[in-house]
Amino acid sequence: MDKMKILILYEDIGTGHKRTAIALKKSFEKRDNVEVFVENPLGEKFPSISYLTTRIYLKTLKLTPELWGYLYEMERDKIERRINKLIGISVYTFIKDYVLNLKPDAVICTHPFSCSILSHVKRDLNIPIYAILTDYDVHAYWIHHQIDGYFVGSSEMKTQMKSMGICDDKIYVTGIPIDEEFYVKKDKFDMRQKLGFSLDKPLVLIMGGGLGLGNIKKAVNVIQNHKDLQIAVICGLNKNLKAKIEEIAEDNVFIYGHVDNVHEFMDAADVLVTKSGGLTVTEAITKKLPMIIFDPIPGQEERNLEYLLKKRIALRIKDIERLDKKVIDLLGDSKKINEMKERMGEIGIYHSADKVCNIVINNIKKDAIKV
Repeated sequence: MDKMKILILYEDIGTGHKRTAIALKKSFEKRDNVEVFVENPLGEKFPSISYLTTRIYLKTLKLTPELWGYLYEMERDKIERRINKLIGISVYTFIKDYVLNLKPDAVICTHPFSCSILSHVKRDLNIPIYAILTDYDVHAYWIHHQIDGYFVGSSEMKTQMKSMGICDDKIYVTGIPIDEEFYVKKDKFDMRQKLGFSLDKPLVLIMGGGLGLGNIKKAVNVIQNHKDLQIAVICGLNKNLKAKIEEIAEDNVFIYGHVDNVHEFMDAADVLVTKSGGLTVTEAITKKLPMIIFDPIPGQEERNLEYLLKKRIALRIKDIERLDKKVIDLLGDSKKINEMKERMGEIGIYHSADKVCNIVINNIKKDAIKV
């Protein structure tokens, strides 16, 4: 058959959706005769809408995170609610024409926005549409009966989705696709040496996702007083946060902006202090890195945290003033750490991007035979 074309769509809200799309692209490109396109057509065609949406989202999280949580929970179980009523017909037409012009053999969405739009123009496409959920909870905005397949991070999500009316054979428990570098386990002390950390002091890794959200400055301030700890802070794309931490940092704090080797930092670290973004926690589970969760975004991250606590693979800190005690207590409890790592090994799903690629390609081949 001709070269297989795969179109992967993402939205520029947060960094997780794009990271999943890129992990999938890498996996597809390992195969012969497959051409992959990772695109954000709405962001390119309607940059002002994309920019405004992102700004509103970030402002809401900063000023009234409870509002975002309220909206998330209010709409969580309302199947087929028309988020798209807010979208003009020009957006539908643009996306439909965009896909028809490219003529892919399958489209994969990593964000509910594009998934929702495509579900409404599906009858005009005759192309299989897949969705990848990048959190450990199912929101109703993902649920559209025209979608051909869903890839989810846990068996609990499959159960949840079936209760929302999606057929069993459309739901694949593949895990959340992350970069394949996270599946390669490297020696802790080799990584510390490579990254310039001391070999004989515990290393605490602090992250707030690609956007550097959460009260990271406060977290650093509380922990850095313990000179027997060394602290790596990854600020992501948040340059303002990086500058603020540089102002207050003691000698045992190492500050980074956006990095491409998070997997190496995770191998080097003893504990991760983070929010509960879907991609970050999946990477930590894969690396068997114990987590302390702070400032989860109400809504999807709160739901992710519920999953982590239920599986007993993370701790939550509500009062950030007590974060240092939480960290030191955990580092001093090797039994608890080993149990957390063991449970991560039991629930972790590896090589998720490869699993997704295999399913999509096999389904395309089956459909070709039917024709």
